[in-house]
Amino acid sequence: MNAADGLRRFNLKFNPFPSAATGVAFWDNVKLPQSWEPRLHAHLDHLKAGRGDKALAIVGGYGSGKSFILHWMGHKVLSSHRLRPYSFDNPGVAFYALANRLLSKIGRYALAKALWELLYRASMEPGSQPQLMQSRDYADWLSTFSARRDPLRRSRIIERLAEKMGAEALATEEEIACKFARLIVDTLDRPYFHYRDFVPQSTTAIVAKEKEAAFFRTLIKMLIKIQGIKGVAFLIDEFEDVALGRRLSKRQVADYLATLRRLLDTAREEEFWLILSMTPEGYARTQDLDPSLMERFSEKYGIPPLTETEARDLVFQRLEKARIESREGLWPFHDDVIERLEFTTHANPRRLIKVLWQSLALAVESDQSPPIANKTVQDAETALYPDQAII
Repeated sequence: MNAADGLRRFNLKFNPFPSAATGVAFWDNVKLPQSWEPRLHAHLDHLKAGRGDKALAIVGGYGSGKSFILHWMGHKVLSSHRLRPYSFDNPGVAFYALANRLLSKIGRYALAKALWELLYRASMEPGSQPQLMQSRDYADWLSTFSARRDPLRRSRIIERLAEKMGAEALATEEEIACKFARLIVDTLDRPYFHYRDFVPQSTTAIVAKEKEAAFFRTLIKMLIKIQGIKGVAFLIDEFEDVALGRRLSKRQVADYLATLRRLLDTAREEEFWLILSMTPEGYARTQDLDPSLMERFSEKYGIPPLTETEARDLVFQRLEKARIESREGLWPFHDDVIERLEFTTHANPRRLIKVLWQSLALAVESDQSPPIANKTVQDAETALYPDQAII
């Protein structure tokens, strides 16, 4: 009997408990535990109403639901605050790594075209002819000149684009305005971003040396203006080297603290929200490195362990999505399956899902008849977590 036939015997179209326990396919359908949502909404409301750093730290152990919360915020909540979310999964600690991730998501051509169109509109007066651009189509306009054929004209266009950026209050520093103006006109020859574009020491960088903070603030202003939104939110699912507990070199520590400080400065000065998930170890480590930075997180949410009721609800929701025919309770498991698990298993979403995935796989493989024996579940729990370490 194949796995599909075995699952049908348990009234299931598919195994609703992914083996990796991340549940990506379910994130848009499964709700947060009931006790989590009001507190998270309250934190976001405080950020919206407050002044100063708009920064929230979500702290929880591995498998506690940090990624789930960030996904929920990005897909279900932040749009109601007129914020455009950008998600980052374990970016590097250096600022250029984060900038590279962000602008690679957007794309160089898309960003340059949108900025060009914004400045084109800004150059128009009622009843006048376009003064800045010669074509309404960016690709056509871009193909009308090159540095080799007419370097003087190229320089004049860069100068006028930079002036318009200043007039639109997008860039307060001339050097930053010129960097973005060059980005617009150079996109024909360089249609893609490269990580060296964000390393200030590079000759081709679009980030001026020692101007990373100003560059970032200008970028946030541009995104807001181009998209007609109120603000931008970064959802960072931990900084990789910090989250993984690696020993950081002095350079990495300096890069990490500088990146975090730039993000927090922008969260204070612009319509920019920083929402960062961290393990307790990562939070404590950052606090040891620079206590003043962690004090600037105006909101902190510590993820609580799942109660038995919340664990039961999570399992029921997943089973309902996979059932061939609707049923009450936790069928094909015994209805008391949650109570029979160790606290460290049912309190942690990832552990709970992995144990039930393994249990269902064992039941199918051994050709059991429903309901799945509680001993099978306990055997799966022991095999996966023999020491039952505290989460």
